[in-house]
This record gives sequence, structure tokens and C-alpha cells, in this order.
Amino acid sequence: MSPDKKMDPLNTDSEAVIFYDISCTNVNEPSLKRQTECRKNPNLDIAQLKFLLTLTEHKNDTEYSNKLLRHIEENDMAPFYELVCKELDWEINRELFDRMKESNAKRLDLLDAEIEFARGNLGAIEVKEAYLDKANYLSSIGDKDETIKMLSQAYANTVALGCQLDNVFHRIRLGLFFNDSELIKKNLSRCNELIEKGADWHHRNCHKIYKGLFSLTVRDFMTASNAFVSSISTFVCTEITSYEEFIRYTILTSMLTLKRQDLYGKILTNPEIGKVLHYNETLKKFVHSLYHCEYKEFFNSLAEIEIRMRNDMLLYPHYRFYVREMRIKAYDQLLCTYISVSLAYMADRFGVSEEYIENDVSKFIAAKRLNYKIDKIGGKLLNLRSNKKQEMYENVLKQGDLLLNRIHKLSRVIDI
Repeated sequence: MSPDKKMDPLNTDSEAVIFYDISCTNVNEPSLKRQTECRKNPNLDIAQLKFLLTLTEHKNDTEYSNKLLRHIEENDMAPFYELVCKELDWEINRELFDRMKESNAKRLDLLDAEIEFARGNLGAIEVKEAYLDKANYLSSIGDKDETIKMLSQAYANTVALGCQLDNVFHRIRLGLFFNDSELIKKNLSRCNELIEKGADWHHRNCHKIYKGLFSLTVRDFMTASNAFVSSISTFVCTEITSYEEFIRYTILTSMLTLKRQDLYGKILTNPEIGKVLHYNETLKKFVHSLYHCEYKEFFNSLAEIEIRMRNDMLLYPHYRFYVREMRIKAYDQLLCTYISVSLAYMADRFGVSEEYIENDVSKFIAAKRLNYKIDKIGGKLLNLRSNKKQEMYENVLKQGDLLLNRIHKLSRVIDI
């Protein structure tokens, strides 16, 4: 994939999107259904499209609107179409809506008949699969509440631990698709309990990635980073995100949470990450510029990262916070090595004006995020950490002298 293609905030053309279609299966061949059923269900690319159209800069973007409508029409997503029209303030196309509802009703009648047949004539496994078939179809058309009901019915007929976890993972994907934090938290808690019962390697890896993605949505970047870094070589969750997107999340969270030496060991020297960075110049500059203290390049790449985070439905609520924290990290990385730094020097290193540096750093000092002070007369930033170390050293000397005097007095008492 070329770097130019990566600049698109949503690029779904690189991977064919296949949806669950019961019409291509035989009701007597459940194993075939399991093979033809799409793992990307619900497809988060569709939710990402809807999210982009809520942003001011993309609200009237005909390309994204047409893509979203094409997905809706091709898969008869009547419930989701109704939701989209309400949230995006679109005028509903009654002819299209009625046609999709009719198609949905026909499919659901077939699926209900399959469930009744399985309950009356087959075993628990076939009943479970019948409920899952209906849940998968409901999920593919964007009916969250009914999907959860069918997943619950399937779960009640599921014995195998791995199948139970797959059921719970599906609910977490629904939560991410519909931005339902409570649904995600509830099912992650259930997932934790199931994992403790002795899940296999595959499901444990999936659990870490799902947990990491949820951590992104609640701004717990440390948990997300730990989960992602430990899953780089064992990534398996293509149903929820692409590998390239997973690496991007790994880099962004690690840049904020890892120390400089850990960043080198876990990110810069990782061959898997290196392959992805080769095709993503913005991320590559972002990582290398901070590590190699090229702050002007870092500020330029951070501006591009901000735009991309704003266009990501998981990261959008946190892009301002992230950019602010990364500026603090860069300022501190430069300042911590000096007793004092002139504002002119610092402005030159970051490629901005002295006034900008003074205003930006002063806000972080006032918020007690940077332990420095500004010498306005001298035009310098003074490192208070060195003064603090000096104070600590002097306190140690004073306390040491006091302790020695007390020991000396105590020794004389003991001699008597």
C-alpha cells in the first residue's frame, strides 16, 4: 500500500468487505455457514464512515455519503439507515427504506423457521448455530438490541468456552460500532471471568486487543499500550481492525506512555513495526523525530497526527488531550538536560516564535505539569529540579549533623 493511500482518513478499498448472506448457504449445512460468515460483523468501517460525516469538515462530503449509502443499500441495512438519517439529519428515502425492510422481514422469517426447526428436531449445538445465524444477520443490518437478544439465546445454548468468548467478543464489537461504553464494559467484565477459566492462546490474544481498544476510548493509554505492545507478534483480530491500524494505535499510545529507552527497545527496533512505518512516513517521522530530539520535525509531524486522530472515531474525543501531553513530553525532554535554556534557543529548536513558546510553556508551568520557571528579564527557562536536588542535598547534611550530635550525646549517657 502506498503512502498516498494511507492519507485518506478512511480507506476501505484495500480490503474487500464481505457481508453475511444466508441466501448463499444451505440451512442443512451449518459448517458452510460458519465459513461464509464474515468475521467483520458488525463492520467498523461503516461506523467510521458515519462518524466522519458527523464532523464539520466532512458533513457535506459526497464521497463519504455515497460510500455509506452504498454499504447500506447493498446489505439492506434498514435499521441502521433509520439511525443514520436521524443522527446525520438526512431526509429518509421512503422507497429505499420500505424495500430494505421488506427484504429484512423475508430473511428474518427464514431464520426464525430455521430456529424453530432446530429446537424441535435437532440438538443444542444446532439450536445455538441457528440463533447465531440470526444474530449475525441482525448485526450485519445494524439492529443492536435484537442482535444482543439473539446472542443471549445462543450463549444459553453454548457449552464450549471458546464459543462463549466469541459470543462475548461479538457484543464488544457491537459496543464499539454503536459507541456504547456500558455494553463494552459489561462484556469485558464477563470476558475476564471466562478467560480465567482457561481460555486458549487465540482467545487470550483477542481479549488483550479488545481490552486495549476499549482502553483507547476511555483515555487509558497506559493499559492500551501494554496490551498492544505485547500483541504485536501475535495479532489475530482482523475482524475489528487492520494490522496497519493496530500498529498505528500501538505507536500512538506508546509514544505517550513509554520512557525514551523503552521506546527504543519496544518500538524503534521492532521489525514488525518497522515494516509498517516504511509505508507510513508521517508515523515514521513522528517516532524518530522525538527519539532523536529533532523537535522542529516533531512539531510538524504532530500537527499531521492531530488531523488523523480527529478523523478516527476511537481517538477523536482525546486528540486535544493527546497533542497537549505530547507537547509537554517534548518540552520536558529538552529542558530536563539543562540548568537553564534561553527562550530564543528553545523557539529555534521547535521552529516556532519565542512568544508561542513562552505562552505555551507558561500554561503548563501554571498547571504544575512542568517543573520550571520563566526568567522574563533574562529571557530564560530555569530548571527547578536542579535547585530541588541541591535543597535535598543540604537537608541531608543538616539531618546528618543533627543525628551525629544525638548519637554523641547518647554515647556519653551510656558511658555513665
